[in-house]
Amino acid sequence: MKDADKTITQIFRNRAEKHSDEPLFIYSTDTDFPPYTVKGKTRRMTWNEVYTQVKQVGMGLKALGAEKGDRICIMAMTRPEWVVADLALLSIGGETGSIYPNLLPEQAQYIINDLDSRFVFIEGEERRDGLLAIISGSPQVRKIVTIGCDDGGHQQCISFEDLMKLGASEAGQLESAFEDSISNGKLSDVATYIYTSGTTGTPKGAVHSHESITYTVCTGAAWLPIKPGWTDLAFLPMAHIFEQFAGAFLDIYRGDVKIAFARSLLTVAQDFTLVKPHFCRSTPRFFEKVYSTIWAKVEPLVQMSAESFEKALQLSSQVAIEGDLYGAVVSDDDRRLHRHYLENNYHHINEMALGGNIRFFVAGGAPFSKEINEFFWSVGLPIYELYGMTETGGATTNRPGRVKLGSIGNSWPGDSWPGGGGQTDLSPDGELIMKGPNVMLRYHNKPDETAKTVRNGWLYSGDIGEKDMDGYFRITDRIKDIIITSGGKNVAPAAVESVIKEDPLIGHVLVFGDRKSYLTALVALDPEALADAAVQLNLTGDYADLSQHPLIRERVETIITEKNKRLAKFETIKNFIIIDRDLTIEEGYLTPTMKTKRKRILEVYEEELEALYEK
Repeated sequence: MKDADKTITQIFRNRAEKHSDEPLFIYSTDTDFPPYTVKGKTRRMTWNEVYTQVKQVGMGLKALGAEKGDRICIMAMTRPEWVVADLALLSIGGETGSIYPNLLPEQAQYIINDLDSRFVFIEGEERRDGLLAIISGSPQVRKIVTIGCDDGGHQQCISFEDLMKLGASEAGQLESAFEDSISNGKLSDVATYIYTSGTTGTPKGAVHSHESITYTVCTGAAWLPIKPGWTDLAFLPMAHIFEQFAGAFLDIYRGDVKIAFARSLLTVAQDFTLVKPHFCRSTPRFFEKVYSTIWAKVEPLVQMSAESFEKALQLSSQVAIEGDLYGAVVSDDDRRLHRHYLENNYHHINEMALGGNIRFFVAGGAPFSKEINEFFWSVGLPIYELYGMTETGGATTNRPGRVKLGSIGNSWPGDSWPGGGGQTDLSPDGELIMKGPNVMLRYHNKPDETAKTVRNGWLYSGDIGEKDMDGYFRITDRIKDIIITSGGKNVAPAAVESVIKEDPLIGHVLVFGDRKSYLTALVALDPEALADAAVQLNLTGDYADLSQHPLIRERVETIITEKNKRLAKFETIKNFIIIDRDLTIEEGYLTPTMKTKRKRILEVYEEELEALYEK
């Protein structure tokens, strides 16, 4: 397998030498108008320009006293500087500490101190000043490198640009040492600390080696249906293992695609139309939003009525899913009609909502609705659902020629990896377990947690799963989240929540009912879908008012009644509350990857849920 013996920085240097003047990054600055353009041309950065920045940042860090083994944190949005900083500190033998950009200063400080970081890259004045306000609690920090803003006059800070200038000025003394440190890197070296998003408590730092990265990019590139010249759009947080390993690093390994960076999470929809990417990866929440948008604007998007669109989807599902994926016999007439829909109706979705070039997506990071995935496949936008963890990287995946919707696919195809790839299986208790080069080395500073999670070389995921006769895995629930009703029925709340969330109006849902005679639910509405529903019902008011309106409750009740038909009797929702606010990361209700924090939500709303049983 090509370059299986090299670190990602060695691979990057080789590719930069080979593709020197070819474009690698596409990005936008605050002054670009239109976005992503400068002097009428697309704003790009070549391989050589990126490598030069990596070298300058690496030498700048060495000039400041950074040493091999230093754990250096990055807290920034997904942008070129994140990748440059990451590659730079890995190049000098440093180890990356990833911090989600939407964490509070105190939460970021926990990771900085847990890693004993002497250097921190941080984006924006607000984050810079927030950390500076509490920096006395992190006496080991020597320098804060600011991204997207100046140093604010603080002696402890240096801007990203000034760090590059420092590195360039020291090139005569440090360039040889920089290149040697890349050459001397080993796959066994620690590369990165990726912190769990904290659904059940304090985040834990999963320690990954360079081999974990190289294994992911080599084996991932072998199955992903990417073609030379394509553009990838990066917008998930780089602190998420999904974006960090399977995004820029995988693209760099390939060496023949361009990486476009979304301007922000708020502009992603517009950035698709501007950048016109061919592929990207995301969590299910993104696809739920796109699905909701399509149905809200179905007539102008597909130039069909909603009723006609539903009928067309039924036929397209038979052709694209039952026929193409599962081998059922499909008539020539049905294939011609499906092709007609693709060319004359469905392609508008791609052109108007996604830029027109999308060829496939990859989904992971959370449970994904089978119904929504089937929708995308039916309209010609395949989504390959995979499964991985912060602790393991990719463990299972659907891939071209081996897709079963509603599953997380077969074991990750890593058999060609020297010495054998990763393995995925089920324990006797039905828990998904994994071993191999994709599995973390340990939890940082948490030997007891490590011992509980990694046993005899196998990492125990905490996810309950099933495996069918064809080797496809399906996650049924988290071990700690299983609800046992007073009637003794075991209920997987994640599975029930996934079904209810298929409707665009439902933003988030939490199923409740442990040791109760029936299930209830807490519902938070999607703000955009709520606004659309208000227009349809001629209602006015803010989110809080609209969410509590009887007509909105009636609509939610209709949704839940309809979804209950797809659930076993003991899984159905008998009553529910609609809260008067959306669940947000800032208030601690969601993780940075948009998973609900069950414990936090119940702290606030358990009395209201309990009251449903009193009635």
